[in-house]
Amino acid sequence: MQELHFDQYNDYTEIVQSHLKNVMSLINFRARAIVLFAALVMSFPFSAQAIVNVEQAIIGQPDEGVQTTLSLLANGASGNTENSSASAEMLSLWQHQEHTEFLQVQYAHGKSRGIVDTNRAFAHVRHRTSISPGWAVEGFLQTGRDTFARLAQRFLFGGGIRKVLFEQNGKAAGYLGFGAFREHETLNSLSGTTDSGSTQVWRASTYLVLKYQVNEQVRLFNTTYYQPAMSETRDYRILDQAAILVKMGENLDMKLSLDFSFDSRPPQGVRKKDIFYSTGLELSF
Repeated sequence: MQELHFDQYNDYTEIVQSHLKNVMSLINFRARAIVLFAALVMSFPFSAQAIVNVEQAIIGQPDEGVQTTLSLLANGASGNTENSSASAEMLSLWQHQEHTEFLQVQYAHGKSRGIVDTNRAFAHVRHRTSISPGWAVEGFLQTGRDTFARLAQRFLFGGGIRKVLFEQNGKAAGYLGFGAFREHETLNSLSGTTDSGSTQVWRASTYLVLKYQVNEQVRLFNTTYYQPAMSETRDYRILDQAAILVKMGENLDMKLSLDFSFDSRPPQGVRKKDIFYSTGLELSF
């Protein structure tokens, strides 16, 4: 075995200390950003459910080939307050020439005081084809359920067009979408209600996507949807998701998100407004 001299030991110690100092500086920077955003998020005193948002986190045009992100988000407390929630989400896209295919799957589960109060899931498939530098056409299918919103099953299909408002790869981007979809919902029965059964409706869909790279570590995103029923414009839904990604490594980000949803005509016994905030990790590969 090679003998370690005292001079070599000092050299190794200085190297280790230097690396630790750099790591701690990076952690402190990211911690300050996370704490600031979390403080803003926690100022909302509501519990809620996540929205369906199929926008990828890439700023600008994706590279050729398959790219996937996996998000694991969790919150919890114990002691005087007992609650826990967790969600897992996978978004995979395949870019080939002017075509893009998307697959997104999400599942969320939560408890409060030992009682399950969150149980929802959805899957979404989308195809997008660019027809010019500033325009694209889209088509999509989606299915989902949400036990505590009385949603036994939701299935929808539709399509539309997408306009590039502005786009700088790796810096900032904005998109505006217009379209429509056919929605079929089946509700769980609930004692004291009269609206159980199935409904079908056509909805218009408008969305706005904004993305911004603050610096090398921080990215900001916001997606807003407005979905009125075509037969009755007073029956509408507003969906919004704001998120911040703080870079933790080459393919790893800390993700903090705030989701807001509003349904002007929810099922009986279900609140109109939902807000859901979460913290977790997002892995890209």
